[in-house]
Amino acid sequence: MRPNSITEVKRSLDHLLGKMEALAGTLEAHGEQLGHLGERVAQLEQGVRATKDVVEAFTTAKSSMRFLKWLTGLLAAGAGIIAAMKGWLQK
Repeated sequence: MRPNSITEVKRSLDHLLGKMEALAGTLEAHGEQLGHLGERVAQLEQGVRATKDVVEAFTTAKSSMRFLKWLTGLLAAGAGIIAAMKGWLQK
């Protein structure tokens, strides 16, 4: 082989080695970003669970209030009927 060819091959290999090192650095940076994204997804999942708990509690409270409103109406109607019966019986 000619000296120029060996020098060119060495230069080409050094260039490729530099590219490989740069690629390894880029992959490492992406790996760190993926790790941060994984942490953020976990935090988001916790937030979603907390929101779901709040929505369930609100729905339960809303249902309880509807029942109490219905029960209050029923008791008021019963009291009205009893008062009317007492007034009717006293006549």
